[in-house]
Amino acid sequence: MIGIERVDHICIAVRDVDAAAKVWGQFFGKTKHDSEYTHEAEGIHVFRYKVGGIYYELIASTREDSEVDRFISRKGEGFMLVFFKVPNTEAAMKGLIDQGYQLIDESPRVWRQSHYVFVHPRFMNGVLVEIID
Repeated sequence: MIGIERVDHICIAVRDVDAAAKVWGQFFGKTKHDSEYTHEAEGIHVFRYKVGGIYYELIASTREDSEVDRFISRKGEGFMLVFFKVPNTEAAMKGLIDQGYQLIDESPRVWRQSHYVFVHPRFMNGVLVEIID
């Protein structure tokens, strides 16, 4: 179909990444997150934990108009999205469109060396899905 290789990471929207890290870090059996980054274009600050080959990201908004901010305002903190790794985002995007899936993006977004696109949650039973290469 679109060549899904694996779950790449799962995102949990939080108001305070430091407070959430105390709970999730202990749960994962880790004293510190594995990595941290800020993505200015998306307006997020992220702590990443690798557990069992999958990254779990605690994502907090860095500005009021970010997707994470809007998500928390509507639904509260919690599971926000799942990312699936594919070999080629553009090819996966075309495959999804050809099969009638509704995407949020008209062209792939870029982050570092990766391309990614979102499948609309209305199409995916309320789950925001991201495809990333």
